[in-house]
Amino acid sequence: MNLIIPYPGENLLELGKRCDAVYVCPKIGSQRMGPLVVYAGTDDRGRNYVGDIYFNFRRIESHLKAVEAYAEAAHQKLRDQHLLDMFDTICGLPNGGRTFGQELARVIGKRFVYPDKKPKPTEAGKKQEYTWDLSQFDFERGERVAMAEDVFNNFKNTDINTEEIEVTGAKVVLLVGALNRSLIYDTSYKGLPVVASIREPYPEYEQDDPAVVVDIVAGNLELEVKKNWPRLRAIMEKYSKAA
Repeated sequence: MNLIIPYPGENLLELGKRCDAVYVCPKIGSQRMGPLVVYAGTDDRGRNYVGDIYFNFRRIESHLKAVEAYAEAAHQKLRDQHLLDMFDTICGLPNGGRTFGQELARVIGKRFVYPDKKPKPTEAGKKQEYTWDLSQFDFERGERVAMAEDVFNNFKNTDINTEEIEVTGAKVVLLVGALNRSLIYDTSYKGLPVVASIREPYPEYEQDDPAVVVDIVAGNLELEVKKNWPRLRAIMEKYSKAA
């Protein structure tokens, strides 16, 4: 496997594609030739949101110079927005946010912590959910924390993640990520600044949305995206060659 080294000034989304980190469901006309993918966060009926595009930071993690490029981009935005003095510590949420957050902490020169990832009981047909265990780290009361994730989708889990971090006595004051793909939240969420290396909104759908319901009824949905990434890659390659 080739090690991916960023080109000078390379667009970060193109860098992600070179790292094999981007899935785009191929279509012929309006027909999907590959599966929809599931996102974190659920609608009012407890169903995960779905869509055609997935940014898999796991594929970037093994290319440390690529991770560094994402961290440097976030650092530049934090600096430009005068936010570097706003927080003391970066908490990286596993798994991608841990890798991204650790590199960002190194680049900036901040303290770094991360939780252990513990699976929650999750209903069949839903994306696996987790709780966070931060008991291996000590926190000062009121310690200002930037919560780092690889991808912000719909911010549905952000409140839960914030509450779990603040159980330690720390205070989440900023959200930082490699990609913010939310359709709604651009630069802030509930008063917290949101900074991302890439800001690129992508559509997501409830499962009864007319844009996806035919595929949902047909079972054309991938629940374990990272585990089955080779299959998704093969589908994209097949239809890119046919185009």
